[in-house]
Amino acid sequence: MINGFTLHDTATAPAGSAEILTGVQNAWGFVPNLHRVLAESPAALEAYSTLWGIAEKTGFSAVERNVAYLAIIYENECTYCMAGHTNLSRMAKVDDATINAVRDGQPVGDAKLEALRQFAAIVTRQRGAVSEADVAAFKAAGYDNRAVLDVLVLAATKLISNHTNHLAKTPNDSFMKGAEWTAPGKLKAA
Repeated sequence: MINGFTLHDTATAPAGSAEILTGVQNAWGFVPNLHRVLAESPAALEAYSTLWGIAEKTGFSAVERNVAYLAIIYENECTYCMAGHTNLSRMAKVDDATINAVRDGQPVGDAKLEALRQFAAIVTRQRGAVSEADVAAFKAAGYDNRAVLDVLVLAATKLISNHTNHLAKTPNDSFMKGAEWTAPGKLKAA
């Protein structure tokens, strides 16, 4: 148990979660610790798994989706997700310079990706209360209203995982070795 949360497997998970864990195992070849924590609540595990699948249907390319995820994770200061998405971003062919810049909260070299990084960050930081100028700048970079709303899908997906990992102190998985990250430390527990 980590911070009072169990890292479930199919034998210990509630019935509603066991099937989802089996699906994750079959798709990924292992069950990430995040999913093992979420399994305590079949609704939470289903919500995250469903949103993850829906996020794949946004209008963003795999590179764009990963840059946005990293920007959201940076704002939410989730060390678990930053380590995981660093390696997932590499698998999606995001270049190391871009990954490292987002991990450091710095601008990226590609202007369109930078607009996406900035917009995803401000949506997360401001909890959606962004200015007309922020939306206009995002659109001026080549995005549209669909992309504005698609950022919310990504933010909602990461809200579940980032907050779960804060609550549960989810331990990193072995595939994250070498991608560990120290958060800037802006977030403090109440």
